Order: sequence, then C-alpha cells, then structure tokens
Amino acid sequence: MKTIVKRIIRDEKGKALVLALVLLVVGGLILTPLLGLMSTGLVSGQVYEKKTEELYAADAGVEYAIWHLQQGGDVDDVLELTLNGKDVTVEIEELPHDCYELAIYEITSTATSAEGSSTTVTAQVTNITLYMDELFLDANAGTVYWPNNVYVEGDVELSAEVHIVGDLKAGGNVILNQGSLIGGIVCVAGDLTLNNNATIQASVYVAGDLTLNNLALIESDLNVGGNVIITGNAQIIGGIQADGDVTVEGQGPLVDGNVCANGNVLVEGQNTMIDGDVYAGGTITADPGKITGTQCPGGACGECEIEICPLDAGDPEILLWLINS
Repeated sequence: MKTIVKRIIRDEKGKALVLALVLLVVGGLILTPLLGLMSTGLVSGQVYEKKTEELYAADAGVEYAIWHLQQGGDVDDVLELTLNGKDVTVEIEELPHDCYELAIYEITSTATSAEGSSTTVTAQVTNITLYMDELFLDANAGTVYWPNNVYVEGDVELSAEVHIVGDLKAGGNVILNQGSLIGGIVCVAGDLTLNNNATIQASVYVAGDLTLNNLALIESDLNVGGNVIITGNAQIIGGIQADGDVTVEGQGPLVDGNVCANGNVLVEGQNTMIDGDVYAGGTITADPGKITGTQCPGGACGECEIEICPLDAGDPEILLWLINS
C-alpha cells in the first residue's frame, strides 16, 4: 500500500491541465464584469471630462461678463462666445437696489456641448469698477447714474446731473459742476474743483489743489497735498489736512471741523466760519469770532500729516456662486 501511494504522488501527469481549466473557469467568471467595469469607468471619465470643460467654459463666461461691465458694457447685452469647444451664452441682470447702494448684478453663464449637455454657473457680484481713459460729460448728457466705482486714467469733467454711487479715482484733474454727486471716496492725482451744487459724500484725497466754489459741498474729511480754497457759500462737513495754505472767504463758506495746514490759514468774509480748531505751520489771519476753537499758528502744534489715497484696484465682490448641471 505504501508503495502504491508513493507512485501516485510521484505521478504528476494531467495536473497542469486541471490547473489551466480552473484558471480558465475563474477568468471566465470575472472577465465579463471586469470589462464592464472598465467600460463604465471609461465612459464616466469621458463624461467627467466633458462636464469639467463645460464648467470651466461657464466660469470663464462669468469672468467675461464682469470684464464687459467694467468696460461700460450694457447690462442688457447677451454675450456669446466659444470656449473649450463649448458654446457659451451669458446673460446679465441688475438686481433691484436702493439708489445710494452699489449695484448687484446676477450673471447667468451656460456652456453647452455639441452633444447637447450643458452646465450653468450663476453668480451675483457687486463692487464693479468702470475703467476709462478719460471722462467728460456736458449738460447735453442729461441725468447719468452709475451704481459702481469709476477709475479714470486721465482727467474728469462732469457738467451733467451725474451720480456716481461708488468711489471715483482719477489720474489727472477733476472738475465737478452743477448737480454732480459722488457717493464714495474720491482720490485725485491732480487738482479737484467743485462748482455750484456739486457734492462729495465721503472722504477726499487730493494730491494737488482743492477749490470749492458757490454751494459746493463735501460731507467728510479732506487730505490735500496742495492748497485749499473755499469760496461763496461752499461747505465742508469734516476736517481739513492740507500741506499748503487754507483760504476760507466769500459770502458764507463754512468748515465744520478742525483745520490743519502746513502753510497759512486765512478766514475772511461776512458769514465765514471755521467751527473747530485751527493749526497752521505759518500764520492764522481771521476776524474775531470766525474761528470757534483753538488757534495754533507758527507750527507750535506740530506738522500736519497728510494721508494718501486708500483705494486699491477695486476688485469685484462675489456674493453668490452656484453650479447647475
């Protein structure tokens, strides 16, 4: 019996065939599901790649709409472009808002593939800045309302009923005439002049000279690198920091705040008034009662520090970003 068992163990004929048959059966069982899995993964990858390209194209459509608004484009324009082989359609809507608030724009960008599938990105943005080389509007322009910021490379002259809700930044001189109103911060690299009924409601930063004529109004603080001249019935409801002279003269100009000038300060006129303290690097010339606060001439109270413009590039603010496939 022992001899027979040893002979059976030594005899390996046919065992390779059995192993091959086992592997063939197992392979047959798993091959079909494996091929199906690989096919599903390949299709899923293609779908994912297509949807990703649609998303990128729709996202670029939103960026293009923001650029369109920054260049002064019409809100009612329907923008169409092709990106990543996708047809992109972009619509813009200005949402309801109060007249003193910056506009909120809803941008809907849809990217469609050749097969008909699509991806839509909906965004709400505010703090849009209009970029211009120069800005001149005469009385024939009528009423102009911009619920945005405005950045101008050169000079600005507004002679119409212009209302800029946001900030105004100019690389040249700025002249605001009858009825012009700026609701935000104003930064001027040159000179700033406000004439009859022109109004600025926020802080002002001027590298050159500032002149306010009859019935002009600034409702916040001033930082001026040159001289300040206030005439007629103009008013400043805020303090003045000036590197040059400050002159307040005319029928009834009013400065309701402290005045600090590294030059001289002159206050004269029948109803002229500075309702605050006056500090000057030079002389202070004023009739009794024209200055209600302390007077400190000759630089005895120190040098005036002139703040610079705080405005940056004015990047848009994203309030909402939704993806719909």
